[in-house]
Amino acid sequence: MQYLHPAKWSGARNAWQVRDGLWRMGRAEWVDATGWQQMLADGVATVIDVRTPPEIKAREHDPAPAVPAAIERIHLPVEDIHHESFWQRHAPYPMHPDAYHDTMETFGDRVATAIATVLESWETGGTVLHCTAGRDRTGLVLGLMLQLPDIPGGAADWEEQARVYASGAHGINEHHRTSPIPHPYESYLEPAEFQRELEDRLASYRRFLAEWPGARVQELLATSRND
Repeated sequence: MQYLHPAKWSGARNAWQVRDGLWRMGRAEWVDATGWQQMLADGVATVIDVRTPPEIKAREHDPAPAVPAAIERIHLPVEDIHHESFWQRHAPYPMHPDAYHDTMETFGDRVATAIATVLESWETGGTVLHCTAGRDRTGLVLGLMLQLPDIPGGAADWEEQARVYASGAHGINEHHRTSPIPHPYESYLEPAEFQRELEDRLASYRRFLAEWPGARVQELLATSRND
């Protein structure tokens, strides 16, 4: 699998350039002061965070916050932390594209807002989208957005979609390999095991995107704007 071009920002984890002026990454708190300046130099003007509020906090080994004033940070959770039945269905948290269908049925309006915000910010400057791992919520929003025919570069084909998702999956797996703090639910997968896991994820992702062609995403965005 060919991965995306990595974003070389100091401290950043799972950071990749998706298209010109558009990036994805894991939690912003990993980025150090040098990394934020590197983001500025690469043209980043907006960082959009789709995590739930309890996830936005400093952890052990995080660098001191150093976000430049020139970079706007926008927080748009794509899930409602108080929706008990959703979290019961996906305990401890949604961690696979199999959950995307339920996310759209339950929080489609929130996902639409995130897509619309990424589109708007991307039109005016460099934009970074992230969640915690930088894999599934980020992958959901980007996957739907890349279905749209009128974005810069046009709609993505399956090869590009697979590369965008696989990069996020690979990047967080590599983070688990080197992280000094073990993850409570996930761990590093050796290459052969990771490849099997990735193939399963991509098959699920492809089924999901087949149900969300560009016209349906456009309809979702139009309905969201009218509500």
